[in-house]
Amino acid sequence: MVLSLSAAAWAEGQNASLRSLVSSYKGTEGFEVVDLGGVGLGLLKAAARTAADTPEDREALKLFDGLKRLTVVDFSDAAPEVREKFLRKAKRILSAGEMLMEAKDGGETVRIYGTSSADGTLLKDIALLAGDALIFIRGSIRTDQVEALMKQADR
Repeated sequence: MVLSLSAAAWAEGQNASLRSLVSSYKGTEGFEVVDLGGVGLGLLKAAARTAADTPEDREALKLFDGLKRLTVVDFSDAAPEVREKFLRKAKRILSAGEMLMEAKDGGETVRIYGTSSADGTLLKDIALLAGDALIFIRGSIRTDQVEALMKQADR
């Protein structure tokens, strides 16, 4: 239990650091930040449900039920030195956590960070860092839903 509590406290500290980093670059030339909270995310989920026309699509949308906030940062148009400084800081914050997966897509590396629950059934507060984009998803996703979606994608 103590290990669980300390992991939760650590994860919240990492989340706060990442939110602070994004806030400090918001408004910087070449940085586009989209931050969706409860209402915005609810509207996005509703639109996605409306567009889902197959049972597989509807099943995939269940992944988003536990999400509370979505932040997307595109810094591809930032000056190279500003982009590198942001990347260094983001990587330092994220590398203190748990890397869930790393994949290469063409010449680009995609890294996925997050926290898993003690029993391994949930992934919490997931951050994806790919090229010149950072996607930070606060909330939780059930691992069995992720596994089912990956199996479906393999077909």
